[in-house]
Amino acid sequence: MGAMFGHTWASQYGESPTGLAGDTWGAALAGVTPQQVADGLRATLALGEEFPPSAPRFRALCFGIPTFAAMRFEMTHAEEPRTPFGLLCWRFVDTFRLRQADQREADRLARDAYELAKDHVMRGGELPEVHEALARPDEPERRPASPEVAKQHIDEMLRNLGDDEAQQA
Repeated sequence: MGAMFGHTWASQYGESPTGLAGDTWGAALAGVTPQQVADGLRATLALGEEFPPSAPRFRALCFGIPTFAAMRFEMTHAEEPRTPFGLLCWRFVDTFRLRQADQREADRLARDAYELAKDHVMRGGELPEVHEALARPDEPERRPASPEVAKQHIDEMLRNLGDDEAQQA
């Protein structure tokens, strides 16, 4: 972090890894694997922030916990969860209420689900696996049938139901 943030890091936490700051960061990163620390560093760079994250925020970045704004967008705009953390949030929310709620209530429901999911992960809980088909954001969008194809199918259903007008068409 010192190399990434330079003087800003040193002025907040000092240059020595020993002492109160080092103990605090050590406790915050207890149980975090080297790969997760590397993931957290990449996520920190991706944020593009001028100042280093706090120890708890960095721990969240190590575990892949997105910002609330990113999760709220996923929860309110995607038909299905696209990320493991998104799937976990969906498990903590009444999706019917979320979709029926006004903006204020939807934000509250999403925030509550986000906080429960975040707490679960920060305490060492596992993220669920997202089915591969759900994890592909580049999946082609389904389009409704053309009016001609829809009419053919409707006519066929009406014939199967015994509608005399459809049989004459």
